[in-house]
Amino acid sequence: MRRRLVRLLAASVLALAVAAHASAAPAVGVSRFESHLSGRSVPDIALRLADGRSMRLSELAAGKPLLVTFFYRRCTGVCVPLLEWVRESARGVGGLGTDYRVLALSFDDADTVADVRAQAAALGLLGTAGWSFAIAERDAVARIAGALDFWYQPDPVTRQYDHPALVVALDGGRVVDALLVSPGGSQRLRGMVSALRGTFIPTYPLPQQTPLRCLSFDPVTGAMRMDWGMLLLVFPALAAAAAVSLLFVPAARRRRQFC
Repeated sequence: MRRRLVRLLAASVLALAVAAHASAAPAVGVSRFESHLSGRSVPDIALRLADGRSMRLSELAAGKPLLVTFFYRRCTGVCVPLLEWVRESARGVGGLGTDYRVLALSFDDADTVADVRAQAAALGLLGTAGWSFAIAERDAVARIAGALDFWYQPDPVTRQYDHPALVVALDGGRVVDALLVSPGGSQRLRGMVSALRGTFIPTYPLPQQTPLRCLSFDPVTGAMRMDWGMLLLVFPALAAAAAVSLLFVPAARRRRQFC
């Protein structure tokens, strides 16, 4: 039942993702990029975890939904903010380790177990239940990256990798949701984590964060409130009522005075 709900929720919100990071995949719109991953199967690759254990992706998931993101240790760009967004979203929503798990996978074949362990420690996540940092063989990383259309290109000038900030929700080895993260996408990310828990998310912000939304939903508290856009719906009725009052009420008063 939980998996069916996760898939149903993911299918309804994939087209409403937030704007991509500036380095998102070229010639592919954000909503299209995210939605076309839905239902894809991912290879059950072998992982080496920060604690030294070796296991396959399916073993790490252990029958639970899995949130997967990519990073590399020496990244000076979006990697650390991305991991921090996932960390804070998971903390805000809750259920980590019981309802779902998180995997941060390095795509840099220069990274070692010690490197990813240091990254986990720097984020205060070393030994945190539900969080796993891992490396994999080059061909294994290429296989899962290819399945998720995750690209990474070395920059000879900066000696860094150019890559998008991608978070993917998996259940049963298949994609149920995907998100190209931007700084404004933290609410959407919390919503995605909530969906993994089986929480009903009635609405998401549009890719362009319009200030005239009718409703706003806080996935952390579950609270729904009216937004400025609701005024556009009720304004015509209010204006009509005001016009009727201005036109007819004075006339009615004058008639009563002559009676």
